[in-house]
Amino acid sequence: MKNVKKVINLTLVLIFLTGLGFSNVLGQEKESPTLYAVMFYADNCGESKLMVPKVKDLQNELEGEKVEFVKFDFSTNESKEKTQVLANKLGLNNVLESNQGTGVVVLVDAKSKEEKAILTTKQSFDDMLAIIIKNL
Repeated sequence: MKNVKKVINLTLVLIFLTGLGFSNVLGQEKESPTLYAVMFYADNCGESKLMVPKVKDLQNELEGEKVEFVKFDFSTNESKEKTQVLANKLGLNNVLESNQGTGVVVLVDAKSKEEKAILTTKQSFDDMLAIIIKNL
């Protein structure tokens, strides 16, 4: 019975804290991004393979910033279906439909869904980073 009361009390404390906007402290809610970096990827695309390490480096460099990296994968029918679901969830259908190539990263304003820039493998890491920071 004591354990049940402890669980109930702990639950009430968590409900109280989340109700006061402390959910980020508890790791229950992610801060909304201001920018999406949408990678258009396919396993059979050489440019996609070149872009992957750059995107990973950008993710590491921008950790804690309000940019969310998203991967639209066109490798298989299953990954295409998952990409469509993700685009629907994030409200990025227009971005998905207007960019049919792979091997690029499209920067999209998270609120307006407006495309801000396109990153390609021809750009250096520093150039890509500067473009993302400029659009945050």
